Amino acid sequence: MYQLLIKRFVYQNDRGYTLAEALIALTVFMTCAASFPLMYDATYRILDASKSEKNTEWEIFIIQLRNELQKSSNWNVMDGKLNYELEGSTTSISQYEDKLRRQINGQGHEVMLQNVKKAAFALKGGKLYIHVTFQDGEEEGTSLYPFNQTSS
Repeated sequence: MYQLLIKRFVYQNDRGYTLAEALIALTVFMTCAASFPLMYDATYRILDASKSEKNTEWEIFIIQLRNELQKSSNWNVMDGKLNYELEGSTTSISQYEDKLRRQINGQGHEVMLQNVKKAAFALKGGKLYIHVTFQDGEEEGTSLYPFNQTSS
C-alpha cells in the first residue's frame, strides 16, 4: 500500500525541481520576455497617434480662427476672451472648463479645441498672440496678423 501511495504522488517530493518544472518555468519566462517589446511598441504607437490627433486639432483650430479673423473687425481681448465683430454680431473665443469655445452674441457653445489646461490671448502691436497649454503639459502658440481691419 505504501508503494502505491509513492507512485501516485510522484511529483510531490522534497528533492528539488524536476526537468518538467524547469521547462514550464522557462516557457513562462520566455513568453513574458517576448511580449514586453510588443507591449512597448503598442504603447508607443497609441501615444504617437494621440499626439498626432492633438496636433491636427490644433492646426484645424488655427486655420478656422485665421479664416474667421480675416473677415472680422474690432479685435479685442478682455477678461481672457478674444472678442471680434463678424457680420454684425459679436463673436468671442474663451476657455470653458477644458475646452476653447466659440460663442456668438454670448450664446452657443461651439467647441473649437479640447483638452486645454490654460489658454491666453494677447494683442500687441496689432498682432494677436495665442498661447495654449494642453492637459498633457505640451504647449502651442501662434500669432495672427490683421487683414485690413481695425483692431483695438
